[in-house]
Amino acid sequence: MFEYNIPMHITKSGNKQIVEKWIIHIWEMRLVKLTLQENGILRKTDNVSIRIDSDLSNKLHEKCIEQKISLNTLINHLLEKQVNWNELTSEMGWITMFRSTFRELMDSNSKEKIQKIAETTSTIDLKNSLNYFYGYVNLDSILDLFKKRCQNMNVQFRLIPVNNTIKIIIQHDLGKNWPFFIIRQMNSILNEIGYRTINEDYNSQGFSFEIVKVGDE
Repeated sequence: MFEYNIPMHITKSGNKQIVEKWIIHIWEMRLVKLTLQENGILRKTDNVSIRIDSDLSNKLHEKCIEQKISLNTLINHLLEKQVNWNELTSEMGWITMFRSTFRELMDSNSKEKIQKIAETTSTIDLKNSLNYFYGYVNLDSILDLFKKRCQNMNVQFRLIPVNNTIKIIIQHDLGKNWPFFIIRQMNSILNEIGYRTINEDYNSQGFSFEIVKVGDE
């Protein structure tokens, strides 16, 4: 089972069904908290006065109208992405490329070659990135970084607690080999903290897999 704040008397009860319901409840609450944090609801805020270029101001207001959000929300989102993603990924040597180029690179190699690359990058690049971003490697940091990667790649991502596992569902257009790359990379880094992927499923529109603690399969 995932070791979160389940009341001791629930854990000791030995009732697997009740314990699993608590796990789902805890994950749902954590996801709600993450959503609130991302929307700035739970964060401490400061009032800051800045002067910006008039043309830039006009473009920001146009984006607000287009996205139907406030100027404050837009600016906070842009600053958050710049400070907590763009700068960090640039410092770590991450690069961007056209989707068509990425698909071609993925699909021009064999599935076996892609999976081998995934294992190597997981034990070196991904682990280094997790330490650089968060200062540690655990399940929360792995899931948070994966979520941010998907968001910044415009990939549809869902995380659903299912009994004693976490199910991840992905919709993408990044080539037939990308799912094999992601699942092998995730499994390799998860193995280092006592978790693994199970129940992988692939189709023409996307793929899914579940994360479980080793021994709880």
